Amino acid sequence: ATGHSCYSAEQSLREGFVTLPGGHRIGICGTAAVQDGSIRSLREISSLCIRIAGEHRSAPAELLRWLDGPVLILGPPGSGKTTLLRECVRRLSEGGSRVSVVDTRGEIAACRGGVPQMDVGAHTDVLTGSSKAEGIMLLLRGMNPQWIAVDEITAPEDIAAMEQASYCGVKLLATAHASAPDELQKRPLYRRLCALELFERLLIL
Repeated sequence: ATGHSCYSAEQSLREGFVTLPGGHRIGICGTAAVQDGSIRSLREISSLCIRIAGEHRSAPAELLRWLDGPVLILGPPGSGKTTLLRECVRRLSEGGSRVSVVDTRGEIAACRGGVPQMDVGAHTDVLTGSSKAEGIMLLLRGMNPQWIAVDEITAPEDIAAMEQASYCGVKLLATAHASAPDELQKRPLYRRLCALELFERLLIL
């Protein structure tokens, strides 16, 4: 899974997964080796969770009409948030919009040798492997995007970077773990997101 080089996958292994060509992901569980309060590696592997990525172009025909402004996709784990995010990116790109994607785990576009293995559209620029916060700022400075897409908002830094992008007139497309809008208000991170009013529409899975 790591191409016979655990060192090259050290960062993702610390986070408990390895991404395979094609956007597939192997979640890893075992014994954590902790140093200075942080997980440095995993050893004595006890179980794996293999998630198979796939393209599903079954989104409603009116999807592009829904993308008239910044959109946040909500859903529980495994509900298809990343799949729908990818389809939104493709539809926007095919419609002529300049879209930039921060593909932190290589699951949205699944780039291999710099070439997306998933269809994200011809007008889409993909940054793979970067953190969402740093990636948003890099794309904002360098790629002149009309839209920036990220998967799974998980940190205050993500929200700060999205706020900066919105001030520059960039529309946002993102996903978050929640089954309903009221769940957003129960979590401090997402309450901050709601207070900023960065998104005009919610798509709920």
